[in-house]
Amino acid sequence: MEEIIKLETLDTSFVNLARLIRYLREREFSGRLHITLDEYEADVFLYPGTAPSVWEIDRVTGRDAQGEGALERLLVRSQEPGGLITIHKRSSEISPAAESDEPVIQINEHAVAATSAEPKPEVDWDRLISATADLLAAVERAVQTTGEDFAEDFHTAGVELGDDYPFIDPTLGNFEYKHSGLRLRKRPTVSVYVNSISAGLRRVISKAAERGGGTRFRERVAAELAIAARKQPDALAEFTPHLDKIAGTRVL
Repeated sequence: MEEIIKLETLDTSFVNLARLIRYLREREFSGRLHITLDEYEADVFLYPGTAPSVWEIDRVTGRDAQGEGALERLLVRSQEPGGLITIHKRSSEISPAAESDEPVIQINEHAVAATSAEPKPEVDWDRLISATADLLAAVERAVQTTGEDFAEDFHTAGVELGDDYPFIDPTLGNFEYKHSGLRLRKRPTVSVYVNSISAGLRRVISKAAERGGGTRFRERVAAELAIAARKQPDALAEFTPHLDKIAGTRVL
């Protein structure tokens, strides 16, 4: 009979799903992780020696999908607070296709927040929004040197990314950038905020580079981003790890 270890509910803001998957794979775990978020569910199937297999159901968009794209979307969604992660360990006495319905570990972070995780510092949203506007303006200046329209390209990128990052979808009216000013009507988690903006900028820059800007254009973007980052290093700290990927070349 399986031993069941059941933890109290924890918030997903304190559990890094990517690290949890890596931890289990390193220990050759065999089984399934079930993740439940608001209007979203996913299963991650783990077997020794093979890549994780993910199946997701998004009830908002009606998407029922699997594959690498599903894993990427899950890792982004799992950064939202309030989710539930349940780990089902496959018994060695049953066939590989069968799994126990009982969770061996159930994770939902509220119970351990006070003991196993240090509280996260409060986000100064006014500062972060102001710094983000400078970041967007920096890319806009670089894009203008190619003769392209940054606002139009960023709008298009937001629509294209809307399924994965609803926050940045301009048709929902949550996010508006105009004339170097940024306005938010609804604030997501910081991780979703940073990931969505970074993804949108990467698309804009990639398209501009493909249209003829090339390496020199990416270097111009990197220079503009470096100036913005040095101007407000603390406020843009959340974006710093993403800057090289945004520009497609070394920034700092």
